[in-house]
Amino acid sequence: MSLKKLLCVSLMCFGLSLVYAAAQTQPAAGPPAAAPATPSSPAKAAAAPLPDPKTPEEFFARARQLSDLEASGIPFHLKATYVASGNTEFTGNGTYEEWWQSKDLWRKEATLGDYKYVEIKDGDKHAVYASSDYVPLRLRQMLEAVLIRIVPNSGSARDWKLKHKKINGVDLVVLSVDRPCGNEIKCLAADYFMPKGVLRIHVDRSMQKLYNGFDGFYGLAIPHSVAVAGMNGDVLTISITSLQPLSSSESQMLQSVAPPPNLRSILLPSVANQKELMSDKVTRSRITDQIAPIYPPAALQKRMEGTVVMEATIDEHGRVREPFVISSPGSLLDMAAMDAVKQWRYRPLIINGVPICVTTTISVVFHYRP
Repeated sequence: MSLKKLLCVSLMCFGLSLVYAAAQTQPAAGPPAAAPATPSSPAKAAAAPLPDPKTPEEFFARARQLSDLEASGIPFHLKATYVASGNTEFTGNGTYEEWWQSKDLWRKEATLGDYKYVEIKDGDKHAVYASSDYVPLRLRQMLEAVLIRIVPNSGSARDWKLKHKKINGVDLVVLSVDRPCGNEIKCLAADYFMPKGVLRIHVDRSMQKLYNGFDGFYGLAIPHSVAVAGMNGDVLTISITSLQPLSSSESQMLQSVAPPPNLRSILLPSVANQKELMSDKVTRSRITDQIAPIYPPAALQKRMEGTVVMEATIDEHGRVREPFVISSPGSLLDMAAMDAVKQWRYRPLIINGVPICVTTTISVVFHYRP
């Protein structure tokens, strides 16, 4: 689904959400000033708002101030459900639950069908437990999309382009930038804001996240509905079903968490000690068996050529799991490229003698020869 079509459909279907989101650009009413956010931790005072952002820096700062729940410093307990679809290995219904006390103390639990995932941060301890070493693609994409997260200085790059668009009568501010996404290929990243700073759509590496159903929570505007689309259509529909302040008992639970039963401990590169990743204890992943793609006849007839860039996970056995296209010269080449790389084999990434899953970028080049 093209971004233009996604925008047109979403803005027509969610017109009421747009109006409500605009109303939420000023901090929503919270509890009385004397009431704490939780019995154990008071709500963090909101920073002075940026009522009329002008520059990329100000738009990203305002969106972070409005809707980045984890950056707010307000402890919370969130529950969500989601539906995963599309041409991939794991699809179906899933759940998500997060208990967040601070950036150094939180717990996240997720399911997708029978698959289960738990991630725990407790000071210096950062552990991941799961049903298997491989984490399904749609579950990972859900973890990235369920909440708006904006890293500090997101908009400080000088190459951000700012322009105004009116879609179905709605004014939007669009910030865009080209970023490398593999083998000198660049992928467009873009963010669509309401004029007062509410982030409505985030596009990066072919994935489009649409935020809707904004509601107030302690002075924040939190989207309760998130739709994620890839190059070939919708892949995730996420609904936040409950968002509450973290209770005293939940805060205590976070400080005395034991490893969950019936799940194995797994190591992700993002969780691994960075010094270990740079040490001689690491055996790098590399390809050992590469199958050439079959050139689709329809693409040959159209003399189509170019590079299909995919992201995929190399699992602990060196297999390529759930590749998805992030840049392509045309859809006719996409399936041929994915069918080929699914047959490739790698030497897995090994840390301290243990093979682990790692996400990588794979490029497949098609050269037309008459």
